[in-house]
Amino acid sequence: MASTSNNSITQSSNSSSSLRRNYYDVFITFRGKDTRYNFTDQLFNALQRKGIFAFRDDTNLPKGESIAPELLQAIQVSQIFVVVLSKNYASSTWCLRELEYILLHCRQQPTKHILPVFYDVDPSEVRYQKEGDYEKAFVKHEQRFQQDYNMVQRWREALTQVANLSGWDIHDKPQFAQIEKIVKQIINILSYNFSSLPKDLVGTDSPIEELEKCLLLDSIDDVRIVGISGMGGIGKTTLATVLYNKISHQFPVYCRIADLSKIYRHDGPIGAQKQILLQTLGEEYLQTCNLHNASNLIQNRLCREKAIIIIDNVDQIEQLEKLDVRREWLGAGSRVVIISRDEHILKEYGVDVVYKVPLLNKSDSLQFFCRKAFKLDHIMSSYDKVAFDILRYANGLPLAIKVLGSFLFGRNIPEWESALATLRESPNEDIMDVLRLSFDGLEKMQKEIFLHVACFFNGCKEKHVKNVLNCCGFHPDIGLRVLIDKSLINISASDKIEIHGLLEELGRKIVQEDSINESRKWSRVWIYEQFYNVMLENMEKKVEAVCFVREERKKKILIKDEILIKDETLSKISHLRMLILKGVTFSGNITCLSSELRYLEWDRYPFKYLPSSFRPNQLVELNLRNSNVKQLWKDKKYLPNLRILDLGYSKNLRKMPDFGEIPNLEVLDLEGCVKLEQMDPSIGVLRKLVFLNLKYCKNLASIPNNIFGMSSIKCLYLPGCPKVFKNSWQLKKPNSSEISSHSLYHKDLTGCLRPSLLSLYCLREVDVSFCGLSQLPDAIGCLHWLEGLNLGGNNFVTVPSLRELSKLVYLNLEHCKLLESLPELPFHTANIDHNLHINLYENIKGLVIFNCPKLGERERCSIMAFSWMIQFIQAIQESSTSVDWIDIVIPKSEIPSWCNNQSEGNSIRIDSSPISYDNNNHIIGIACCAVFSVAPGNPTTTTNAKRTQIKLDFTNCNTNWWWNGIVPVILERELVAVKSDHMCLMYFPLESFVNILKFVDKTLMHLDMKVFVIKNNKGLDLEVQSCGYCWIYKQDLQLMHASLQKFRSSEVQVFGN
Repeated sequence: MASTSNNSITQSSNSSSSLRRNYYDVFITFRGKDTRYNFTDQLFNALQRKGIFAFRDDTNLPKGESIAPELLQAIQVSQIFVVVLSKNYASSTWCLRELEYILLHCRQQPTKHILPVFYDVDPSEVRYQKEGDYEKAFVKHEQRFQQDYNMVQRWREALTQVANLSGWDIHDKPQFAQIEKIVKQIINILSYNFSSLPKDLVGTDSPIEELEKCLLLDSIDDVRIVGISGMGGIGKTTLATVLYNKISHQFPVYCRIADLSKIYRHDGPIGAQKQILLQTLGEEYLQTCNLHNASNLIQNRLCREKAIIIIDNVDQIEQLEKLDVRREWLGAGSRVVIISRDEHILKEYGVDVVYKVPLLNKSDSLQFFCRKAFKLDHIMSSYDKVAFDILRYANGLPLAIKVLGSFLFGRNIPEWESALATLRESPNEDIMDVLRLSFDGLEKMQKEIFLHVACFFNGCKEKHVKNVLNCCGFHPDIGLRVLIDKSLINISASDKIEIHGLLEELGRKIVQEDSINESRKWSRVWIYEQFYNVMLENMEKKVEAVCFVREERKKKILIKDEILIKDETLSKISHLRMLILKGVTFSGNITCLSSELRYLEWDRYPFKYLPSSFRPNQLVELNLRNSNVKQLWKDKKYLPNLRILDLGYSKNLRKMPDFGEIPNLEVLDLEGCVKLEQMDPSIGVLRKLVFLNLKYCKNLASIPNNIFGMSSIKCLYLPGCPKVFKNSWQLKKPNSSEISSHSLYHKDLTGCLRPSLLSLYCLREVDVSFCGLSQLPDAIGCLHWLEGLNLGGNNFVTVPSLRELSKLVYLNLEHCKLLESLPELPFHTANIDHNLHINLYENIKGLVIFNCPKLGERERCSIMAFSWMIQFIQAIQESSTSVDWIDIVIPKSEIPSWCNNQSEGNSIRIDSSPISYDNNNHIIGIACCAVFSVAPGNPTTTTNAKRTQIKLDFTNCNTNWWWNGIVPVILERELVAVKSDHMCLMYFPLESFVNILKFVDKTLMHLDMKVFVIKNNKGLDLEVQSCGYCWIYKQDLQLMHASLQKFRSSEVQVFGN
């Protein structure tokens, strides 16, 4: 966490206590006749010997019905309160009033500490006041103060609170030894209150609160171990210091090892154990030089005590193992906090929970930077632009903000701008040195993966990056996991790999340094100037990876200038293994490509064929989307390693190669290849093909029959391919040989698609939308592995029963204009596959019934849709399946009455406070609804604008942060003939919605929901009529299910208001 430095030193003297002092270190409250001349006197003298200013009431202040102003003043200026609880303490109304005020004061100032001492009374007697002297005392108080019963109750509560605090039970124990412990604890608290801990901390309140929750400090019977992890410079040590300072007073034994890794390197494991012994037993044990003896001493010391132990900077699991602080050796109520950049170390050691330290938010970043750069809490005039540029560069990393802010203090604006330009070319060494520690701890393969991510893949989809790295011969599944554990990369909620800008600079700097140190070995090239220099100096043979991307991503052009590559340059790079070119201009003809290429992605490849001299034996993925290829090559090529072939939207593609040349192909994507008229019959040899996409191949006339013997296919996309079905797919009854060859056939089937879909019994996704189908076979209900089925835009009247498709999580029937009734929908169970493959493109789960004008019994439609959704939600609750949200679109003109927060129009404020008060975890999600109408507009106004969309948008009403989801329907003028009303419902499981809240508004308080139309092509009239939301509770599912089963009313009464 961010902090500012504090160089002040607090000094103490041996002056006696005086009411004229303006502060005290310690205030002692006690019953005079019980302890004044024994324990309290000895404690006071011990504190004086240590130079600690202590106050005790030895004056002749009058004892009355209220506390004297002098005592109130002394309490207010004291830091620590020692409460000496003796037999007659509760009999003194003076003591009780004093204690009540102390507790009230400490609640208002949580940095102050209360230390109870149970002198000659049992803690339980103090806590409950139901036996002994304390019971008798309160019987008298209740008789005496019958008119002020509340005051007596406050006294009871004060005693209960103080008895629940960690303190000392010294009954029948040597007082001298106990006083030493108390003084040591006081010294420890004071030393951390006024030590090197920075005076002004920024951004620590929320993390400390989260850490305290992780520690479960109220639980006094168990031992809990918490890990703190995060990237270098993010403030892990600062957080641990603040935490230690705040809670260590609650523990009789406390120990903090500042740098275990350093101690381990210099003094070995015995050095770290000596630190524990020194802080818990004293200096006399420092002569211990045997690990076994030291472990025994630690065990014997800690097993009887409630201890807090902070262990900072652990970089090897062996350091913790040889430190030998075992959970079973610690006393009840003990807490251990371990700090490491490597989350895997923490998990392997067995911590109960890992807290990942977040970057500073924008507000805290700005405040911290201003304190460093201006010694103010705000930006100085005229510095706004350059200050925000620097904050964007630092991106919330406290170390970077501190270093840069301190460096820029006292300098003018031109100097700031010059410094920023210098940083972008040559990052600050102090920052890079801290960040590099994590990189240096990686294995060779992990370093290569990190450098690839830093140079090429920041912000790219995890699945894509893994695929590329796999193609290049790396092992990304374990490699990326290690990088995540070491806080070098992060996977975002949208499954993108994110790397902090400064870590990205670190990786690129390492590559540049290696190129200088190793005879200009440019292994990776991502800047055109580098590429030009490599060619100029004839160093192209050492290049292994090239990535040039010129495109807009989130309004940021990755490469601004035009990239021009000449024909001879790529031909010279003979050891190239990865080539990615997007937005590149190529001059001349390409004559050769490296035979070592394993991954080739060239968007808008400009030539009709790949070079004839290209030997792609090592190629694993070939991606030529939007290319100009007519066919891949003229002659034959053998590609034994090719797994993925993507020629999507290659609009001149006419012929596919002999698939026998690529026998191990797993993914074939030919989406949008509009001139492709036939598939080579050899496709039937592809026994490993799992994904076949022929979307919008509108001129594809047929598909070879042998494709239906390919039982490996899981995803089949044929939308917008009407000729395929007209020419070769007819309905017929299966003959006896077909029935015997497929175990999934039933004798009563009346028809099937020819060739039968049943052959593809492993299908998980099928899309045959807009294919002109007028009839569907009953056999489609036998594809038991099916998860997604898109039948939209077809001409059938009915759909066969889908009752047996228990894994189905997505069904689309939009624009089925002749559809008169809905099919039987499946009953979901908890056996939903938690590795759902559904919708590789859009990850949609739900039910879409849109623009079906002949569909009757609309209320039945609503009931079926809601029932299906309930079953799905119940299945999710009962399994470990992770779902982002569920979409439902059905014909309906009103939001259901169970949605108890409704608003006319397209926006509503969401009250998220129920989440905060839901301590028993009754809330399971939120349902967001909207009713919208769609009607054909004036055809003459239709434009070529992009497709119309309806979006549900969550926004922070105080900032510009937002999140949106698209209602999954196709809105095009030629598809809509009549006006209709529909309701869309998006159900978000609680975890998913909380993640959205955190993204939009970290306070979880300020959230607006809006449903709006974008990119309207003026050919449709759309209006959002109303919207609403409802928190969904566990018990609601049962009520909803029961009400739907009974069909008691015309409206689905499901959730109680």
